[in-house]
Amino acid sequence: MFGGNIWGAIAPASEALLDKERAPPPKPTPLEFPCYVPPRSDDPLDSHHLESLCKDLASVRRPWDVKDSQLAQFNIQLEQDVSLADMVPDERFKSRPLLYDSDLTSMLKELDVENEDAYREVIRLPPLPGRQKPRLAYSRAFFTSLEDMCRYWDDSKDDYYEVEVDGQEGSNTEFSPTPSTTKETEKRNAEKKETKALSGETKQTTEGTNSDGEQAEHNTSLNADRVEIPHRSKTKQVYRGLRIGSGQQMSPGTRVAAVRNLLKMAIHKFNCRDHDFHPREKFRIRNINLPSTFLHFCVAKMPAESRLARARFVEGPLMGVHSRMEVRFRPRDGSNDSPNDFVGEKYDLFREVSGLLMLAKQRAREGQTPSKEPHQDHWWALRHRWGGGPTRWGQLACEVFEDDDPSWSPEERQLQLDKRTQEEEERKRTDVLATATDLNNLKPEDLLSLETSSGNVRPKKKKKGDDDSKDKAEYKDGRRLMFTAPIRRKWYQEWTKVRPNSSTWDEKLIYRRIGVPDPEQGWDDVYMLSAANHHVCLVKLSVHENYLQWLETGNTKHQALKSGRQDHILYMTRSRWFNLLDVDQRKELLTGIWCVLSWLNRDEVPKVELEKMENLKQEQEQQESDNGGDHPMET
Repeated sequence: MFGGNIWGAIAPASEALLDKERAPPPKPTPLEFPCYVPPRSDDPLDSHHLESLCKDLASVRRPWDVKDSQLAQFNIQLEQDVSLADMVPDERFKSRPLLYDSDLTSMLKELDVENEDAYREVIRLPPLPGRQKPRLAYSRAFFTSLEDMCRYWDDSKDDYYEVEVDGQEGSNTEFSPTPSTTKETEKRNAEKKETKALSGETKQTTEGTNSDGEQAEHNTSLNADRVEIPHRSKTKQVYRGLRIGSGQQMSPGTRVAAVRNLLKMAIHKFNCRDHDFHPREKFRIRNINLPSTFLHFCVAKMPAESRLARARFVEGPLMGVHSRMEVRFRPRDGSNDSPNDFVGEKYDLFREVSGLLMLAKQRAREGQTPSKEPHQDHWWALRHRWGGGPTRWGQLACEVFEDDDPSWSPEERQLQLDKRTQEEEERKRTDVLATATDLNNLKPEDLLSLETSSGNVRPKKKKKGDDDSKDKAEYKDGRRLMFTAPIRRKWYQEWTKVRPNSSTWDEKLIYRRIGVPDPEQGWDDVYMLSAANHHVCLVKLSVHENYLQWLETGNTKHQALKSGRQDHILYMTRSRWFNLLDVDQRKELLTGIWCVLSWLNRDEVPKVELEKMENLKQEQEQQESDNGGDHPMET
């Protein structure tokens, strides 16, 4: 993951790197954001449209193979740079005060702390002179992830400069050449070539003359023309700043952790928590599982029943989180990089829309249960075995007669036969005693042999559930079968059971459409936090239930009600990108997330909280009217 001379620049987490002079890291990674707007085909939701979509998706082999015609099949209407307030349809939740507004004020106060002060607090360093120690209660985990992120992205304190080194130090130290040092090296090489040319001419002149006077005169003239070259000290490039690498070298988990810790500040107040998706969860269009469609985690609600909460069950999902591992989305001018270094804007949008549709399909499973019966597409579960023929005895490894056991040697076989004969005689004697009605009719030698055999053999301990009256040996056609442990016999017989694939539904997730705008209209709003570089944006997708049904079967449930929106179009809106390293932007992002959570949980919170929010809004309006102007509350 790291390259160059970065390993020498890595310092422990409890050490400040700002004032340390060290080997320079790579140059900062330029910021790029996907801004592709796809076309639309406006085809209706019918079977022909779905067949065309599946055919186009099956032709995609590599991420950069996604084309405009394939994305046009989804009918995506994308709006970018939408304000966070417009993401919420209800006017009550578009601005503060919101639900649990006092807690939001405390969290915004913590996010208002300067980055350097927060970094010194989380790595347990004393505050700077003249600064107070910040109090980080809600945001400590977030600033811990942000401090790790700034070591790759924060170039505000970058300082590249050159220092002189000694000859011995310069020979042992590797440094990257700068334009000034390159020019000096070229000039020095030119002077060396000129000196060699002069020495060559001197040698030829000396060979052509035989007199000592002419040679001395010529050497004197050459010495007068020579110029002494001054000694130049060697330099190397060093660095001071926060970074230890470029943004491209940062681990993708650092970006996910920063978004997760920022979300945790808000979701816990609404009785929600983060939930990792099951790895079997796939986005499926008819009979095609789309690859590379994933969400890192989602926000789900804790169930009201304590028994389910202790078992780690959740309800939802409410919101998804998708973090990009790439930092490039477009080819750069004059770059010779291969297309494998970036996936492109089109595939990035395809992956983002697929994640939103997967969230919408999960929310639409409310009230449904997965069928355990094999589907008509599971042809391997409808026929008896692969070839269609019946299963016969002897095909399994455990179906072997004891006399034909291949693991026995001849000596062991003879011992087993003797043991079997002895057990058979003992069984016959026991049967004779059990069936005898008059002991006087028994012969003395029978009683004597029975007492002798029973006295020499120690009786076995009777185990729980052991029945002496039953013979554990199994017989078939009068022949004894080879003994096989029950567990091992189960393994042998598993392959004969033909069953469909296991369900892809998450067993710990109780599917609910929490916060749906109007169930009768059939529309659902799905939210997702999308991260790239050190920025985060909020994405919203409005999808009709007919669209989700069309993706499954190619048909629609019912005719959509007449409204301003059409059911065959995906209405997608994206906010602007918020910089997590900027104080004002991360505060605005947290306020927008709080607005969305308040809107989604409007029916899940106690009514007292809604009344408290309404009272705060009335007090704010009264205060604004008394002041004679509109002054929105600060975020």
